[in-house]
Amino acid sequence: MAGVRMTGLASGLDTESLVKQLSDAYQTKVDNAKKKQTKAEWKKEAWASLNTKLMDFYKGALNTFKSAGTYNSKLVNGTLNGVKVTANSKAVSGNHKIQVKSTANAQMWTGHKINTGTYTASSYTAITDTSKKISELYDKNGYSIQNALNGSSFTVQNAEDGSKVDVNINIDENTTVDDLLQDINTQLDGTGLKASMTQGRLTFTNETATETTDPATGTATYSGGRSLMITAANETSAKALGLTYDASGKGMTVKSKSEISGNEVNTVSGSAFAYDKQVTADSKVTGSSKLVDLGIAQGTSIKVNGTEIVVDRTTTMDSLASAMAKTGINASYDTNQGRFYLSSKNTGVENAFTVEADDATLAALGLNLTDGEAGKIDASDASLVYNGVEYTQATNSFNINGLTMDVSSVGGEQAFSVDTDVDGIYDKVKSFVKEYNTLITEMNKLYDASSSRGYEPLTSDEKDAMTDEDIKNWENKIKGSLLRRDSTISTLLTSMRTTLNKSVEVTNSDGTTSRYALSSFGIVTSDYTEKGQLHIQGNADDSDFAGLDDKLKAAISDNPEALMKTLTTLGDEIYKNFQSSMKRVVGVRSSLTFYNDLEMDDDIKSYKEDVTSLQKKLQDEQDKYYKQFSSMETALTKLQSQQTYISQLFGGS
Repeated sequence: MAGVRMTGLASGLDTESLVKQLSDAYQTKVDNAKKKQTKAEWKKEAWASLNTKLMDFYKGALNTFKSAGTYNSKLVNGTLNGVKVTANSKAVSGNHKIQVKSTANAQMWTGHKINTGTYTASSYTAITDTSKKISELYDKNGYSIQNALNGSSFTVQNAEDGSKVDVNINIDENTTVDDLLQDINTQLDGTGLKASMTQGRLTFTNETATETTDPATGTATYSGGRSLMITAANETSAKALGLTYDASGKGMTVKSKSEISGNEVNTVSGSAFAYDKQVTADSKVTGSSKLVDLGIAQGTSIKVNGTEIVVDRTTTMDSLASAMAKTGINASYDTNQGRFYLSSKNTGVENAFTVEADDATLAALGLNLTDGEAGKIDASDASLVYNGVEYTQATNSFNINGLTMDVSSVGGEQAFSVDTDVDGIYDKVKSFVKEYNTLITEMNKLYDASSSRGYEPLTSDEKDAMTDEDIKNWENKIKGSLLRRDSTISTLLTSMRTTLNKSVEVTNSDGTTSRYALSSFGIVTSDYTEKGQLHIQGNADDSDFAGLDDKLKAAISDNPEALMKTLTTLGDEIYKNFQSSMKRVVGVRSSLTFYNDLEMDDDIKSYKEDVTSLQKKLQDEQDKYYKQFSSMETALTKLQSQQTYISQLFGGS
């Protein structure tokens, strides 16, 4: 880093200018190194741009030109209803017949609108109708009690002799409350205990005492009774039955009328556990609505394609749809419509699906087809008759002997023809010629560019003295000449021109041979000034050749084999020449490169290092001169100070 610079305060010298002049040789070295770096960067950019154009031609127009399929393109003629026919190169030319007998459909199952409502805890009331099915009843939280109640048990014990009776609960989806009470009382026979249901509570009455009535007073007395203790088998059973669970086994004691006193009664009830659901009409069933709130008991089985889905307390409409989808179908519940929508993922009978559940469950889900609002479309296969032969498959797209037939509706027999796509082939050749001419024009421009001798990249000082337009023109002069007389460009141009001037030997249908060149099909060059550009005779877009006979279209129609053999052979040779040119470039980032980008990068890196090194030397040189001038200025300042002192000293005497 340079120190404090004294700029001629004592000497009156223009130190900055002097230092600049003294270090000018080093500055020139820095500028020259920067110019080399800039030209190297510009040359890489020029080649990168040309490489992109070469690759676009190589992968696009040239690849199409050399492909046999380009010249075998077929066209379908005829107006068809309910079917779209396209042809590839393998399609047989001539007249064809087709009839669509059926289309392929996916199975679709649309549920009816679910009009039952959403439910909350307040929507449940204690059961009063004992004719209700237990499968239709719920606990206070709104969950089905059927599964919880089934398998529960309790014990009744005689307080006098310790004898016990076990009561086991076994129910199904059709068991009513009355059925349950009858079963319990049957098992309680002989114990003196009788069960009933009161406001959703399981109630037990002790009937062991004998009643005696005094005829004179009408007063009833009771004797011979005994206490009975009810104990739930476990905590789960206690919760299901609404009974009190006591781990010590004390349970609930029911006294006989002979044992009670005061306000005591001989009846004991558990907590309420059985509730009837009150439907809120016109309330919407959402995706988050639980199936148990629709009357579908937990444990209910729903099978889709044989895969079982078991309903639990948390199963919602959305989660059921998601589980259905995992079986291989499309499934969703639309809250706005209040319907399930099910469909197979693909068309065809082989992709049909099944949904199995009891009638009540299907009705609750809106999937019972007996409801007029629900609907189902069965899966079906597509069937068509082509040239007298019937074909059947699961999809609506048939591929037969080079033809693709996409069917959409049934109909009667229809006719169409397959012919050579003359216009399509012509347009592809025309496109190649256009792309080829554009490419070689660009390459010729770069190769034949005027010399930029005497032009070098501008320094900052030089740019300061010029207008922006002048700078642009100056730099474009240099950039335009960087690929002048480039050997790779020359090789590519020569190989393309030479190849396209060749003739190709073709074996005719009668076994004889003939030679054909591009000119045989009306593809010709003009004068030498165009440097190899091609023209198509009869091309309406080429004013100089538009009025000539269209040999190319005639060849496409009358001599397609000769045309294909000639153009594909020439195109393939150019294609291989491009590949060879790329293979000659070694040590590059990509095999699809015509220039050595890594070598250019190394050159640029080397120039940058030179610039950095020379800039440091320049700085060191300038610092040296500034230091010398600073020392001189310091000495002059001291001398001037001494002179002033002496002058003052003598002047004062």
